[in-house]
Amino acid sequence: MTRARGRCAAAAVACALAVVLGASVARAGQTPASVASSPATYAAALNAAAARLETAARGGDATHTVSVPDVHVPPAPLPGPPRFSPSLDDWLQTGLTAARETKSRKVRAQMLRDMASSLRDAAIASDTSARAADKAIGPTLAAILAQRAYHEAESSTEAQVKKTWWQLFLEWLAGLFDRLFGGLFSVASNVPWVGQIIVWGTLVVLAVVLVFVATRLARYLMARRRIARDEDAGELLAQTTPADELVRAARAAATRADYALAISLLFRAALRRLDAGGIVDYDAARTAGEYRRAVRRACAPAASPFDVLALAFTLATYAQRPVAEGDWTAAGDAYERFGPALGAPRRERAA
Repeated sequence: MTRARGRCAAAAVACALAVVLGASVARAGQTPASVASSPATYAAALNAAAARLETAARGGDATHTVSVPDVHVPPAPLPGPPRFSPSLDDWLQTGLTAARETKSRKVRAQMLRDMASSLRDAAIASDTSARAADKAIGPTLAAILAQRAYHEAESSTEAQVKKTWWQLFLEWLAGLFDRLFGGLFSVASNVPWVGQIIVWGTLVVLAVVLVFVATRLARYLMARRRIARDEDAGELLAQTTPADELVRAARAAATRADYALAISLLFRAALRRLDAGGIVDYDAARTAGEYRRAVRRACAPAASPFDVLALAFTLATYAQRPVAEGDWTAAGDAYERFGPALGAPRRERAA
């Protein structure tokens, strides 16, 4: 029963708050006589109803009989036509009906007190919301707009665009070409065939220069890419390096916690074993995916551990994430399974 009273009080407060929030924006209008004309009148009606409930509860303590009064509260003074949803009176009548059906005198008196307390809370909220709504906001807005941030003077000078050194260089180069060829073109324009020769010659020279610059840039980028691969151990070693030596180097790198290099060396040791066993020819230009397909065709039993090795090598060499000890352990286990699988029956050697 205590839980029921708690739920009843909570529902009353929620309903009352929903009503009084709407009442906070109410203004006088044409409403029926049963509707409160203002938030103050509405709050007075709620307090009066709460007083009647409280009186009935106290009377029951003296006479040992609690009679539930017939109490109603008017709708909230909302703008527009009368609105009855949410209705505080519906909640009140439901609570009064439940109190009349309750046989225990003490429980009935407590239910009346709870409803009276909820009505007083609703009256306080209604009165507070009405005062807050009636408070003028003009002074507050004036104080905000008077702040310095809203009165900054705009600059009358145009902002100067700061050019980069590359833009300055291009402008200087354009001016140089203009001075060199401007006079020449003006002279050649008087002689048609000489002008055509100069124009076509200039275009040929520019094309040669562009091709030369593009070639040099491509060579530079390829060289940088090759150096980067050498640094991250992604480039294959010389074909003469035996597999056992690569395995020893991989374990030494793992001891130094350089797991990316260790996995790369272990993968290349597997490639050496494929080539030495006559299964897949060694090809430094072949990708890891091409090697996987070749192993799957030539030696299916070794395909599963080799796939693990190839994936670990790809992640260690090209993925933008740190390589952990667990990656090295998984690659080492795959290499241990890879060796015996090479002795299983296989197909013809893959080129």
